[in-house]
Order: sequence, then C-alpha cells, then structure tokens
Amino acid sequence: MLLEQDARPGVKLAGIGYEAYKVRLPNRSARRGKSGGFRVIYQERAGQIVLLLLIYAKTDRADIPNDVIVRVIEDTS
Repeated sequence: MLLEQDARPGVKLAGIGYEAYKVRLPNRSARRGKSGGFRVIYQERAGQIVLLLLIYAKTDRADIPNDVIVRVIEDTS
C-alpha cells in the first residue's frame, strides 16, 4: 500500500488549512476513465489512520467547495 511506504496518493488540496488529498479513480461501469470517474477525498491522521471524508462520481457532481471539505474535516475531529 502506498501509505505504508509514506506516499500520499492523489493531489494535496490547497487552500483548506488541513492536509487532505483528492484521488481520481476510474468508473469502469461508465467506461469514462478517470476524468468521468470517482473522486475520493481523504485525510491521514497521526500517521496511522486514513479517514475517508467524501466520495462522489464526477458525472453526478462538480468539484466539492473547500468550505464543505473543511466542515467535514471539522465535524470528524
């Protein structure tokens, strides 16, 4: 697993004040590749815990605003 090797899959989200990442995953059933696939937003805590914050299909929803991501992070703290 990449996290065990101290790698962080995805792109670090900027401008939210927390260390969180967004990963693009393909949706094989929709046959659209990564661009029309799923988005997973996660946060690593204490070097051992990976917290799934949000998952959504890009075809169903545009990007999640930063304030929504921050609210989810703060609600899980």
